[in-house]
Amino acid sequence: MNTEELSGMQTTKFKFSDRSFARLGWLLPLFTVTCSMSVHLLSGNARDVPFFISESDYPGIERWIFTTGLAMCGVVLWILSERFQKMFVNTEHSTRVRLSYFSGRITGVSLFILAFANMYDFLILHCIASIFVFGGGIIWGSSTHILFGLTRGSARTLRRIGLVLALIGFVVMNASLTIYFAFNRADLTKNGSLQITLDEMQPAIDFAAPAEYLLFLGLVITMASIDWDLKENYSSH
Repeated sequence: MNTEELSGMQTTKFKFSDRSFARLGWLLPLFTVTCSMSVHLLSGNARDVPFFISESDYPGIERWIFTTGLAMCGVVLWILSERFQKMFVNTEHSTRVRLSYFSGRITGVSLFILAFANMYDFLILHCIASIFVFGGGIIWGSSTHILFGLTRGSARTLRRIGLVLALIGFVVMNASLTIYFAFNRADLTKNGSLQITLDEMQPAIDFAAPAEYLLFLGLVITMASIDWDLKENYSSH
């Protein structure tokens, strides 16, 4: 496979455009999360409503959807970070290119790990991977926005909206959980199951889970804007 093609990736038989990867980059996670959460809810496996996205990584068909989809998303993001490095390699913003490249790689790897490290069996690893996925995703989106900010168009505005939504969701989600733990840690059941702990934390999750949805939606919008940007500015290249 040749990744040096200016407009995409070339195998011996097929060529994949950068825009194809960018489109996969937002459609695939949107489809994956929507389907896994819907199956989790409609099958009666949901512990409560609202619930965290990762709670839909539950034994059954929703886990297959969640794991397969997010693992593929991690690979796509890895490829996109490589493609954007090639796309902007000749610009004078080398520091921004490197930041976009490495944050994209780290986020892609973390997303791949998150796909298999479900919160029920690998809670600590899952939490660490989640931090890198969400935090790294915001850094990658912001640094890539700066690179594509050299262009003009409605995609730039859409990307700003996505990043603001993601940042608000990230802050509210973490603030909700931090405040809850600060005042209620002593009341949590000691050595209880994760299910019991989540039930006890539901007052905080009532705020944190919707904030997580907003964070996820913001990142999806950011990725969709890149797809749009490629259509507006690079389709002729």
